[in-house]
Amino acid sequence: MDHALDLLENARNKGASSIACIEALSYLCRLWTLLMEDLANPDNDLPEVLRADLLSVGIWILKETDAIQKGTSDNLVGLIEICTLIRDGLK
Repeated sequence: MDHALDLLENARNKGASSIACIEALSYLCRLWTLLMEDLANPDNDLPEVLRADLLSVGIWILKETDAIQKGTSDNLVGLIEICTLIRDGLK
């Protein structure tokens, strides 16, 4: 998650239409897709409610990432804030 946040901060500094943003969003999508696959696995030991909540966050992140890529949003700050909260909660 730290690497994703570093990439997102760089993207925020360079702009939503930059190559840095494309790289950050691509990495973030891959990361959250893997996390969501793990969260959806019945063998995951996290409580079901927490898993469902994190899956909802993941869905929002993927939708927001898609909107930024399409140019209908520039909410990199929102992605950074949510990912920071998730990262800090995992520590």
